[in-house]
Amino acid sequence: MVKEGWVANNPCMPTFQRSSESLEHTEVIAKDFAAVLRSGDLVRLVGEMGAGKTTFVRLVAHELGVDASLVSSPTFVLMNNYPCVVNGEEGSIAHLDCYRFGDEDELDALGWDRVMGDGSIVLVEWPERIDSVLGEDVKACTVTISHVDEGSRGFVFEVPESWMDRASALALTAKDWAKCPVTGERVHPESASWPFSSERARMSDLHGWMNEKYTVSRPVDESDFE
Repeated sequence: MVKEGWVANNPCMPTFQRSSESLEHTEVIAKDFAAVLRSGDLVRLVGEMGAGKTTFVRLVAHELGVDASLVSSPTFVLMNNYPCVVNGEEGSIAHLDCYRFGDEDELDALGWDRVMGDGSIVLVEWPERIDSVLGEDVKACTVTISHVDEGSRGFVFEVPESWMDRASALALTAKDWAKCPVTGERVHPESASWPFSSERARMSDLHGWMNEKYTVSRPVDESDFE
């Protein structure tokens, strides 16, 4: 569910595509993305007006321990900062909206060098307005959000090669449709209960293992836990 005609900003970067048909699906995608983030990361958020960039930032911030009600678009203040938890440690998020940026002097006034050097996760909406400052050498992740319709969005994640060394990087990989092992229903890849049709179905399956209704007919090895 990616916008037709989309072209990768950097075809050499690892790229992941995800599709959302509801806010609940987007929450799952944001949770997976937040798990990959580390202090000092720079994220370019690309998408037309109304694509859902600020909503995505809000959901990612929430996954990092920020009260979602405090996250708003910094269109007029230009930048918001939020304390957060990154990989189990105290960190911070710098959220910029560059739509109204006039020139590089405004970035300097915000203390851009400090922001880029203090270990914050930097999330930038309308990054194309400051690409001359970001430069081609900056190892940034680009998240392109396509507004498919009122409730559906397409997400494309282009991540630096170095991110692939992170244990959580493959969380960005799109899952397949599944058949719920309890109800037999088809389950959307971005369902929070995947591969089960609901949390009730998940608990029912867990109960089956706990009361030994289900058993493994071979010795358990390390790959089963993975």
